[in-house]
Amino acid sequence: MTLDAFVHIINDFDTFTASNKIDYFLYYHTIIRENKGATPKEIEMYFEELKTTKYSNIPQYLKNNTKKVKGKTPKFILQKGTYHLERSKKSELDALMNVPRTIIPTSNYFPLELFDNTRGYLISIAQQAASCYDQGLYDACSVMTRKLLEVLIIEAFERHNISNKLKNSGDNFFYLSDLIEIFKNESTWNIGRNAKNSLPSLKKMGDLSAHNRRYIARKNDVDKLKDDLRIVLEELIHIIDYPNWNSIAIP
Repeated sequence: MTLDAFVHIINDFDTFTASNKIDYFLYYHTIIRENKGATPKEIEMYFEELKTTKYSNIPQYLKNNTKKVKGKTPKFILQKGTYHLERSKKSELDALMNVPRTIIPTSNYFPLELFDNTRGYLISIAQQAASCYDQGLYDACSVMTRKLLEVLIIEAFERHNISNKLKNSGDNFFYLSDLIEIFKNESTWNIGRNAKNSLPSLKKMGDLSAHNRRYIARKNDVDKLKDDLRIVLEELIHIIDYPNWNSIAIP
């Protein structure tokens, strides 16, 4: 992103004081352009590039705002001769520019480590399902769980070169209800009783959230199937047997 494009997304940037512009120039230099810190000279260059009135003493402003003052968090951190935005100042500027908050999924729904060394798209789907659970979006969580199971079943058949068993005469995959039955009855592998019994319940949860307009999933609905889901996911990933994937013993 060019500097000119950056300042255009900031409301009323041209009315800011010269000192306030320094904060944004440091954000642009270290966050947008991903440089490892900024020097006073680099900040000065941004004033010159925009042809806007320069702050009278940029080095002193940067230095003064790294000092800890009682009841006030410094704006900047000085490391190895370059300036960085202090974490809370970066968060403040993120909010002012409506930067979406990064959501880091946890393993509260199921162990995300199960998907280490699988496929990038599987990791993405798993993270979305986990993030929906973390954020209390239980209908979305149920639907993403349904999608995850569907993709894993198809992957299992593709891995063993028997995906034709999952397709109709038009070379399209069957609906999930049929995929589950074919998967359960496939002789290429043996699946445990728990996994067999759990798949229909997990599908039903996703179906209700996706198609029943009066049904609203709640945490308790999803939590009842968490243990079953972990068993099913690990069994499916075992069957697919991704290269470099190791079973994780999780109590």
